[in-house]
Amino acid sequence: MSGQGERARAVADVRVGVVLPRPQEDPGEWLTDAVAFEAAGAHALWVEHGAAPSLDPLTLTAALAALTYRSLLAVAVPQAPAPQALATVERLSRGRLALIADQPQTGTRTMVRIAEGEAYEEAGAGRWVPVAVPAGRPAWRETLRLAAERGDHGVLVPADPRLLDLLRNPDDPGGRHDLQLAQG
Repeated sequence: MSGQGERARAVADVRVGVVLPRPQEDPGEWLTDAVAFEAAGAHALWVEHGAAPSLDPLTLTAALAALTYRSLLAVAVPQAPAPQALATVERLSRGRLALIADQPQTGTRTMVRIAEGEAYEEAGAGRWVPVAVPAGRPAWRETLRLAAERGDHGVLVPADPRLLDLLRNPDDPGGRHDLQLAQG
């Protein structure tokens, strides 16, 4: 296989995690956005640290678990959750739950914060590294290429409409009739 083909496969192997913002007034809208990112191909949905001050992040993750079916669900909880609550969310997620922590948790899939800023290490999988929302398709391809070169397992990108478009339509949008219809 050519070097270019191997590089393309390595780029395709880089996972995309979407860092969901704090829910504002309506958690239903927040859940709808999360489901849209999963449908577009996001490999992981990260509940932003602290979620929303008045909303419990583990409960929000339980709601995500009920509405999604394949994305990894990563959540930081301020203190150790009750074992029964954790077991319930784990069961709802069908094994897709990961806790964000400073050290591995026994019996629970964990994303451990590592010294490189806000990067995370997933045991047995690799490193997830935060990146900025790309300005366009060329920048997105470059971001994924660099992540593959570093050997990163995944990139963490803030939720943004541009990211949703990139995930839904990774190639050049030329000839996109949905955009033409929207313009009238």
